[in-house]
Amino acid sequence: MYKRNTIYFFTSFIWTATLSVLPQVYFMSNYPEHKNTFLSLFFLLGTLASIAGILTSQNNKFYFFMIASARRRNLLTICCIFTMAATFSGLFWVKSLSLYFACFILMKFISNLFYNCIDRLFVAGSDREQLKIHVQSNLFFQLLGIMVAPLYFSFFTTNITQSIVLIWVIATLSTIFIITDVTKISPNYRENVRSFPKGKLNLYHQLFVAYSALILTAVTMLISMMIYILKDYYHFSNPAAKGGAIIGVISAFAVITVLMFGVLAKPQIKMKNNTKAYQEFSARPNGIAILVLILMTLVFYLKISSSFSVLLCLCSFAGISYGIFLFCTRNYASSAFENTGLISVYNNLPNYASLAGYLLTLQVSLLVKTQALDFSKLMLGMILGIFVLSLLTLYLITVKNKSFKEKGAVGL
Repeated sequence: MYKRNTIYFFTSFIWTATLSVLPQVYFMSNYPEHKNTFLSLFFLLGTLASIAGILTSQNNKFYFFMIASARRRNLLTICCIFTMAATFSGLFWVKSLSLYFACFILMKFISNLFYNCIDRLFVAGSDREQLKIHVQSNLFFQLLGIMVAPLYFSFFTTNITQSIVLIWVIATLSTIFIITDVTKISPNYRENVRSFPKGKLNLYHQLFVAYSALILTAVTMLISMMIYILKDYYHFSNPAAKGGAIIGVISAFAVITVLMFGVLAKPQIKMKNNTKAYQEFSARPNGIAILVLILMTLVFYLKISSSFSVLLCLCSFAGISYGIFLFCTRNYASSAFENTGLISVYNNLPNYASLAGYLLTLQVSLLVKTQALDFSKLMLGMILGIFVLSLLTLYLITVKNKSFKEKGAVGL
């Protein structure tokens, strides 16, 4: 089970590289006057391609056709993973702006299509204990990819041959592990998938989705613009390396936090009368986490310190906070057995949150072109506002928690 989840490291690795480092360096080097606008448009089109891939994967006829036989599943795995590797490799040597966009759009479509298909297959073939292991392993590999990618590409962006070889090695290993493991899935996976009850999200779950989307939107905007903020707002030298280091530190502490929560935290699922599972979302640790994220953004916004070491130290606490958020939200979405549709919504949230974030970023970049405004300061102010809004949403979740406790049923 752990080996097959290498695919989550691979997808996370290439997604993070294209979110935090590679396009920023490309546009900063080739189109410095329009870098903010091009980067926003680049991410916006990539997000639309991701959503298209997700929607395609959710088509039951397509999904069951592709996984109906082991041979067809293996063919899908090989084609998708190698296409992802080829299009990502293209981002290193393509000079044409239109081809650069095309490689990214195709990579985002194929990677999200395959990610959702394979994750759906893994979940359908897992019992409750296996699902718990899958969730923690999935999150760990994703965070590992998020941690390694910005650090690696910040310092080895110019070493094209080494980077391409590394990508193809990871892609090949991911393919082998999936092909050799996926055959162990129960032959009743099709019936299991169809038997999942899918109800409409209630108000409690809607608040949870809104809260998660707000945090993801703010974090995505901050990470995608970190290099430009360090370059234009703080005027740091070598902003790509320092931006990658900051993102890497945030991710590293997020990974450590997820591991600690997985080992030391009490189970979040509570049983009532041994007949129905219900769960309460952990609002208190998330509240503390948001306050830390607000403080970090405020320090960046006010330029309280221009020391890179101080900012790096502060970002370690932000990483812990982000890890708390990721663990609690993923665990809740995966364990809400009264509404299994919630995990599907949660899995797709990063793309919809990114879409909202990049639309806002594009509007800001266009506004800055016509008004005498500081792009970085405006972006940080907007991110700060989103974090505050997420804190208010979390407060509403807390109110609903108290209401459900009084009625004796949490989250139902």
